[in-house]
Amino acid sequence: MNTINNSFRQIDPDLGMIQSTGSKEMTGAPAVGGASESKGGTFFDALQSTMEEVNKNQLEADQSIKDLVAGRTKNIHETMLQLQKADLSLKTMMQVRNKVLEAYKEIMKMQV
Repeated sequence: MNTINNSFRQIDPDLGMIQSTGSKEMTGAPAVGGASESKGGTFFDALQSTMEEVNKNQLEADQSIKDLVAGRTKNIHETMLQLQKADLSLKTMMQVRNKVLEAYKEIMKMQV
């Protein structure tokens, strides 16, 4: 969790002030019976797990390239799929980061 906070501080120093309380839960869509279910996680938890997944995709793509170059595999198709998956997940994460920053800046502009 510390690395996530540090990466947000690198993006925007003001984001370092945001703390995850952990007490607020995200609520899901109403269940079939009409009652809403609690997912049990915070936005920060969802963001952290997504960043970990992006990192995992990047590491898998790197390993796939290393295997292809070293001759351990000759399946260039799988290597290219890993690269595209890693690229797409990174681009998506960057767009989410940009939207979060835009929302944060917009909130900071609001007058109380």
